[in-house]
Amino acid sequence: MKRIIYILIAVFAFSIGVVSTVYYRLKSEPMSPFNCSWSERVSGKAGYDIYNTKSSFGEKVDFYHEFTSPETTRYLFQSNSEGDELIEKGSKLNEKGQKIGERGIDVFPNGIARIYWTDGNEFWFVQADSLKLARKVESQCFSR
Repeated sequence: MKRIIYILIAVFAFSIGVVSTVYYRLKSEPMSPFNCSWSERVSGKAGYDIYNTKSSFGEKVDFYHEFTSPETTRYLFQSNSEGDELIEKGSKLNEKGQKIGERGIDVFPNGIARIYWTDGNEFWFVQADSLKLARKVESQCFSR
């Protein structure tokens, strides 16, 4: 009888380990590939677009695109670059390695990450529940 109890305890512990490992991997690994067609879109008549969607694991992803003027683009980039959340700031490059604008990354205390950049006179940002997801969405949906 003791042997059966020990075997049941071992099987139970093993099962908990397997389930927690699978859950952690699914939770920490963003979907692949990301669906770049956005279901919820708000187009502003004043020169902006807002997109809201979720990853296949239910993580929230937001996009913002502003195209009103060079002054607005500079203001939005600068205002995003001034906070304590800034972890990276540099040039936005195209696939050929040519500079097309500026790029920055903010990570907020709650883990939400925002990657933002200028492309000519346009301002873009991707905001996601994690930096890993934001980077994945940027590379899959916004690389040229």
